[in-house]
Amino acid sequence: MKYTNEQQTEIAQYAIKNDNDYKATGEKYGISYQQVAAWVRKFNKNTGVADKSSSKKKTTEKKATTTKKASQSKTSKKISPKKNDKKTSSSVASKKEESASTLDVLSRRDPVLEKQLEDVKRRLGLI
Repeated sequence: MKYTNEQQTEIAQYAIKNDNDYKATGEKYGISYQQVAAWVRKFNKNTGVADKSSSKKKTTEKKATTTKKASQSKTSKKISPKKNDKKTSSSVASKKEESASTLDVLSRRDPVLEKQLEDVKRRLGLI
């Protein structure tokens, strides 16, 4: 069902008056929790009111965004390879060693897990 802007505003105001209880508001009006939350955000944005219901989430999102931007800026810097550059060849060699050591770690057998697997097989009567 399509809701008018007035209906959306009314529903958003109802949700805000009821301590941002989106679930109860959604059940009352027969719409989803997500739709109520979206309309409340839209209402708050239009009225200039800060959304206090998820201030902790926003703080976490800001930190994650800042961290993501920092990591992107580090990875987006391109180093142009130069011919006969010893640093480049040594970094390639170290990457090969890292990948080899990763494969070594992955191919090892864990004795604790092996013992647990053996116990499970024994309990199932497979051994």
